[in-house]
Amino acid sequence: MHITPNGMIARFDGSEFSSKKARAGFLSMMKKVRVNIIGRGTFETAVKKGGFPMDGLNIVVTKRSLKNPWKNVIVTSKKPKEILKLVEENGYSEAMVGGGKITTSFITANLVDEFYFDMEPVIFGKGIHLFSEENFDKKLKLLDIERFSGNEVRLHYKVLK
Repeated sequence: MHITPNGMIARFDGSEFSSKKARAGFLSMMKKVRVNIIGRGTFETAVKKGGFPMDGLNIVVTKRSLKNPWKNVIVTSKKPKEILKLVEENGYSEAMVGGGKITTSFITANLVDEFYFDMEPVIFGKGIHLFSEENFDKKLKLLDIERFSGNEVRLHYKVLK
């Protein structure tokens, strides 16, 4: 996920704050993993920007109905464990999860193994936080730091059980 030092992953208006290099890194990872699990808000932003659907399997998690004209998109209201079962039934062994609420639902269900945070050199006061407010506590182990430029880094963490 692209993240600011103060924990934001998006502006409320959906305007872009991440660099081209960070977005290219995200797309490269998506091409490797080929499964994209997002919530409705992230979906709506991606559609507006023309970045949806991505190649591979896209799963949009929403409680409301959603028009789905795409072949490689599953729209569901299932819980995280059931969503991972859908991923496996479609022949995949890993997935990327993005968006504050949906990521929180996966981490509180103990279904996240690793995090990749692309730290962007910008802060803003109002926006969407990395996690929605839920009661959880996870310890992480830093596995790698990759520098994109003089100001941008990717932090790779393992979630400790």
